[in-house]
Amino acid sequence: MRKSVLILLSIALWTLPLLAQEKPQAGAPKPIEDPFWESLIGKWEGWSESPEGKSQDEVEFEWELHKQFLKTKVSSKANEKEYKTTGYATLDPATGARLGYWFDTYRGFFKSTETREGNKIMMKSVGPVTIERTAEKVGEDKMVGTFRVTAPDGSVVEGKWELMRKKKDSKK
Repeated sequence: MRKSVLILLSIALWTLPLLAQEKPQAGAPKPIEDPFWESLIGKWEGWSESPEGKSQDEVEFEWELHKQFLKTKVSSKANEKEYKTTGYATLDPATGARLGYWFDTYRGFFKSTETREGNKIMMKSVGPVTIERTAEKVGEDKMVGTFRVTAPDGSVVEGKWELMRKKKDSKK
């Protein structure tokens, strides 16, 4: 018990100077202003379909860490199986490139890059498998897209997906 209290006290004392800062550190990038990402904030529901079957999907987009990262949480259920992944996307302060990191329930770790053409996003995530995903926003409350998963042995699974906005949220 005493050891736990000492550890908590040490952590508190170490973090107090960080919490006392009212301004971001000099040189910290300003919050991300990306109208497309901003338009995604909220909760979405839909489905994904591939030769392996159809799943019910829930996706939530929100800003994190003083609007430096767009956090995406995905939950996909098919039959008795559930797959989850969480991603953090940001803009490289030096180049402006859109990049991200993803983590999933299989302990997979992916690095992603994103490019755009109009209202269409192309994202490539590289990790235990390579995932290429497109997303196109259709109106204010609908997104459609495709995905292609390439395994290390070269086998490929392709599919499509659709999401509808369930709740718009303005979390910053």
